[in-house]
Amino acid sequence: MEISDRVTLTAGNLPIVLAIMFSGWPMGVIVAFAVGAWGAWKESSVSVAIYNAANYGLSAFVASLAFVMMQQSWGFQLDELSAELLMSGAVASAVFEVSNMLLSSVGMRVKYGRSIKAFWLHETWPFLRSLAVLTLVALVVAALYVVAGLIAVVLLFIPLFASQYMFKLLVREKQHVAKQKELSDQYLEMNIGLAAAMVVLLDSKDEYTAQHSAAVAMYCRDMAAGLSLPEEEAEALHLAGLLHDLGKVGTPDAVLRKTAKLDDEDWDFLRQHPEKGAEVLSHLANYQDVADIVRYHHERLDGSGYPRGVTAEQIPELSKILAVADSYHAMTSDRPYRDAMSSFEAMNELRRIGGVTLDKRYVELLAQILRDKDLAYRDGSSTDFMVEYERGRINLRMRGRALADISGVGQAREDPAAS
Repeated sequence: MEISDRVTLTAGNLPIVLAIMFSGWPMGVIVAFAVGAWGAWKESSVSVAIYNAANYGLSAFVASLAFVMMQQSWGFQLDELSAELLMSGAVASAVFEVSNMLLSSVGMRVKYGRSIKAFWLHETWPFLRSLAVLTLVALVVAALYVVAGLIAVVLLFIPLFASQYMFKLLVREKQHVAKQKELSDQYLEMNIGLAAAMVVLLDSKDEYTAQHSAAVAMYCRDMAAGLSLPEEEAEALHLAGLLHDLGKVGTPDAVLRKTAKLDDEDWDFLRQHPEKGAEVLSHLANYQDVADIVRYHHERLDGSGYPRGVTAEQIPELSKILAVADSYHAMTSDRPYRDAMSSFEAMNELRRIGGVTLDKRYVELLAQILRDKDLAYRDGSSTDFMVEYERGRINLRMRGRALADISGVGQAREDPAAS
């Protein structure tokens, strides 16, 4: 039984209790000494092994005294199975375990500074469960020894030790899996941190990017909630909103900062950013679903989008949601080459192209969400990049399954909302 990250109690009391019952206190103490030293020697330092051996030996001596006192009081024979024999064995087992725990709590206090009271408050229930199971096993083995002899006990111990060994293997495997999961979580957090750092770097070239990404992520999050999307899909959509312009890192500064209308060459650079962003994300572990959403977020129902010019049925559903959020905030933001629209004007424009280039279902969903929001929410200033980044980082720990690639239907024509 593990009672802390440093101290463990095992089924070693079984041979100790049997030695106390049938071989007397000297043999009981010797066996206890050996069990205590061996268990700690494999897992810890020499000093801990010595303390553990002394702990077991002293506990066995106290348990032996209790057993002898009960035998003298009740007068039972060791070669006859009786309730008194089993009761005395149960008492000896309990005395041994309680003494062991008391000495362990003192050792924890001296070596690690852990409060004895806190130790017992935390460990009492696991201790009682362990005591009940181990005492029951000890009494069954004792009864078998009295009735059938040593050979029967040996035959019983073979599968018992085998099962204990298998249990230890399972515990170690569980610990290994838990460690691997912890490392995986840390790796995923490192990945999202790397991607977020790239967006922050991009914002140093184009101050629009980080705030725009935060606003789009916020709208995506609330649209996912409005649709009651499965948790993993909602989290992937939010993260895609946060990182959808990651590919602009490779866009020349002159294009990002251009105050005049973009020419064809400028647009050639700009139209590459969804594919470049998706390529970066696809190389990060567990980001393929997010990469797919980013890759298609500038595609349009009628095939007029970029970078691939695919049509409605080839565009992932989550990319259609992101496209609406991205288009809305692009329209309501000041850009070097045009002034921002009002929220009202932007929604009118989205409704005009709804069912043509953008999915009108998601246009109306966004309109419904915006209806009772204040101006700060409508223009996207009610959040910032780090707030949305923290949301994504925390939710990332709970993500584990890949997104389904959902397809839909629709028709389209014109898109003035390219950002």
